[in-house]
Amino acid sequence: MKIKSLTIYCSASQKIDKKFFKIARETGEIISNYKIRVVYGGGNVGLMGEIANTLVKLNRDIIGIIPKFLINKEKLNLKLKNLRVVNNMTKRKELLFKLGDAFLILPGGTGTLEEVTEVLSWKILKLHNKPIIFLNFENYWSPLIKQFEKMIKNEFGNKNLQNQYQVIKKPKELEKILKLWSN
Repeated sequence: MKIKSLTIYCSASQKIDKKFFKIARETGEIISNYKIRVVYGGGNVGLMGEIANTLVKLNRDIIGIIPKFLINKEKLNLKLKNLRVVNNMTKRKELLFKLGDAFLILPGGTGTLEEVTEVLSWKILKLHNKPIIFLNFENYWSPLIKQFEKMIKNEFGNKNLQNQYQVIKKPKELEKILKLWSN
């Protein structure tokens, strides 16, 4: 499968532990070794800012999409060559979805949770067949993945739910996936 662009969903918080910033930086560095454009939320804070700034420093192709009302809160990333300011969150999420051939989910809060739930449910509904990868660093996403298993067990969810995404533990594991996507 040839993947040309990767949408990354992740935290915009500056308050999180430094170890999360380290994995965001590592992720950006790994992605920079491939001809894959990154699409993300356009901010300059949190893990999103860390990945974006790493990729900008390494002169990689990146698109940021930010709604007007978040420009001050998420600190518009002026280093980007391709930054799109949109009117609302709906438009941001629409472009994040449309412009990505695959999705990578790093640790994040309610916004990240909303985004991943949406792309996952759309995949189950066969509205797309794009790869979804959880970077489950230090089991951050394990409670959500357990919840998916509970949904299946109790027949609230599609029995094929676990086949709709892939889980990796470390940024280094992304290498193998990116190599496959580049062929």
